[in-house]
Amino acid sequence: MASVVRSSKFRHVFGTAAKRNDSFENLRVSASAWDSNFVAANPKYLAVNWDAGGGGAFCVVPQAQVGKLRADFPLFSAHQGAVLDTAFSPFDDDVIASGAEDHQAMVWRIPGDLEEREENVTEPLAVLKGHGRKVGHVAWNPVAAGVLAVSSSDNTVRLWDVEAGRVGQTLQGFDDAVLSIAWSGDGTQLAATCRDKQLRIFDARSGRVERAAPSHTGIKGSRVAWLGDTRLATTGFARGSGRELRLWDASTLTPISTQNVDSSAGMLMPFFDSGTSILYVAGKGDGNIRYYEF
Repeated sequence: MASVVRSSKFRHVFGTAAKRNDSFENLRVSASAWDSNFVAANPKYLAVNWDAGGGGAFCVVPQAQVGKLRADFPLFSAHQGAVLDTAFSPFDDDVIASGAEDHQAMVWRIPGDLEEREENVTEPLAVLKGHGRKVGHVAWNPVAAGVLAVSSSDNTVRLWDVEAGRVGQTLQGFDDAVLSIAWSGDGTQLAATCRDKQLRIFDARSGRVERAAPSHTGIKGSRVAWLGDTRLATTGFARGSGRELRLWDASTLTPISTQNVDSSAGMLMPFFDSGTSILYVAGKGDGNIRYYEF
C-alpha cells in the first residue's frame, strides 16, 4: 500500500532579514560564554544581556524604538555579576526576571518613563537569594502567576513564589550543572537537561522526578522545549560532536526520532510556536534558522 505524505502549508515559506531602519543598533550584547539566549522579547520590549564592566546589567528596549540606541540608555544594574538570563512575565508585560553570576535572581518592574530616563534602574521588586552558585536560567510558570523557576550551577532548580519571597519546591537529583529548563504548557511539569547527559521531567507540585532518560551523548550543552503537552524536543551533540535534534514522547520519555543536523560547534536553541506548531532552531554563529512543522 502506498504511503501518503501530507504536503506542508509552510513548504515554500522563506524569511527575509529586517531592513536596517527596522533593526536595533548599538546594542552591547554580553560576550559571556554561558549558554543562554542573551535576548528575550515580549509584545512591548526587547531585553538584552549587556556587556557591562564592574558588575552585571541588562538593557530593556521598547519594541518601537528601532534604530541606533543612545549610548546613555538606562540599564537595569543591581546584580554584582554578569547577567546570564532574563525572562518576561507572561502575566504582566512590564515585569521581567533576571539571573546572574552573583548567585541571585531578581524581579523588576519596567518604569513607564524608560525612554526619557537618564539614570539606571537599580531597585528591583524582589531579590531571590539562597542559591549556592551562579544562576543560569529563569523561567516563569505559564499558568500560575508569580511562580518563577530558577536554575543554578549548585545542581538545583528552585521554584519561587515571588510575591511571598520564598521557595515552594527545590528540584534535586542532578549530578551536574543544569543546562536548560522548560515548563509544560499547563504549568504542572518542568523539563530539564543537565551536563550529566540526562533528560528529566519533574512534578512541579511535589518536586519529585517523574521520568528520566539518557539524552545526547556529547560533552557540550543541550536544550529542551515542550511541543504541546505530550512531546518534547531536545537539541545537543552526539558523541562525535555532530549536532542533533531529538523528538521525545513526554509520557514515557522515550525518543521518537533523532535528526543529525550538521557538525557545527554552536549550541542549537529550540523555540516552539504553539499557534502554528512550528519549531524554530537557531544556533550560535549560524547564518540561518531552521524550522520544522509538527
